[in-house]
Amino acid sequence: MLTFKDNKISFDLSRCQQCGACEAVCPKGAIAMERQADGTLRVAVDHGRCIRCKRCVAVCPANKREDCSSYFEGFEAKGYFLGWNADEGVRRECSSGGVAKTIVVESLRSGVADGVYTLRRTEDFPFAEGEFYTKDNIPAYGDIPNSVYHSVPACRNIGKVGRCGRLVVVGTACQLLAMNVALRGKAAEVIRVCIFCKQQKTLGSTRFIAKMMGAEIPESLKFSARYRGTGWPGIVRVNDAKLPWNRAAALPFGRRLWTVGGCNVCGDPFGTNAGADITLMDPWKIRLENALGETLVVVHTEAGQRLLEALPGLRLEPKPFADVEAALDLTDVWRKQQLVPFFRGEGCSPAAAKAGRAEQRQRRFFVGLLEALPRMPMVFYRALCKLPDMRNKHLKR
Repeated sequence: MLTFKDNKISFDLSRCQQCGACEAVCPKGAIAMERQADGTLRVAVDHGRCIRCKRCVAVCPANKREDCSSYFEGFEAKGYFLGWNADEGVRRECSSGGVAKTIVVESLRSGVADGVYTLRRTEDFPFAEGEFYTKDNIPAYGDIPNSVYHSVPACRNIGKVGRCGRLVVVGTACQLLAMNVALRGKAAEVIRVCIFCKQQKTLGSTRFIAKMMGAEIPESLKFSARYRGTGWPGIVRVNDAKLPWNRAAALPFGRRLWTVGGCNVCGDPFGTNAGADITLMDPWKIRLENALGETLVVVHTEAGQRLLEALPGLRLEPKPFADVEAALDLTDVWRKQQLVPFFRGEGCSPAAAKAGRAEQRQRRFFVGLLEALPRMPMVFYRALCKLPDMRNKHLKR
């Protein structure tokens, strides 16, 4: 997180959301990002080159105060769909049926969008980077990564975006917040597609998953990884090893372990405060494991609905709110919002303070235990998943 005080830019890694936008907007190249051992990036400011324009502070999503007082109003009235790509091969090999990739590729192929800013797959860690696509460089489905479960500075290449009529941007809520500032004036219309996200991960999460399957991630970060694909919820692969995603993710995600610090101060996983037109998420709790996969699509605006209706190759099955409510997990989102003031070091209710301290203790316990015992039988990890969540004992909605 970047702030301006004592006439200089100050950086706080513990609240950084790893979007990379600060480096992209600096007009003097005074910001550099240095890779840490856990895969996250530390911002370094060259105060000699810095001209105090504060563009980096303006674009930083982590220093924004979110108003979540009416966050849950209107959820019953939103549009809900299960979506997938009509091509079974694409659907099977993409995360959750491939809706995110379908929006990117088909909006350009059909001329629905003049430009799209999203991720491009790379061969080196973090295996993805921001890319601006147009009708002149339409990506193939394989050019776009599946879900990535370690932090990626998606906005680092936002300077590539050229002026266009209709621009589609794809990212998590924090990335969309940064794009709202960085791309101001670049397009006549912007359609925002939010990838539902409650927690980015440090590399510790992937290191643990790799050890579960007998693989190793070297300090050089020379390894290969592919998250998801081949049905739903899919498979995670590290080098030549693989594991079903629901088994691999149960502890890191269910217990909120190895979470990027800046995610603790974000209470907007649907991207509504960032102006999202569409949110894409996994259909946990409402869909069983299957060979193809689907995405749960949440439509917030008429512009989002028009975009979806115009895309060839996208199949949408309407769903009433009652059928998808379990997957939305709104109570868990509410709990996360209650802890944002605690993690910001601000005043909060006694219940939130107790829950925040319980959260910190539980994370330290699980991370210490799992890093010490990474190759236990699967039944051991399943038993850990069934232990009570101490945070939830203090937060009652």
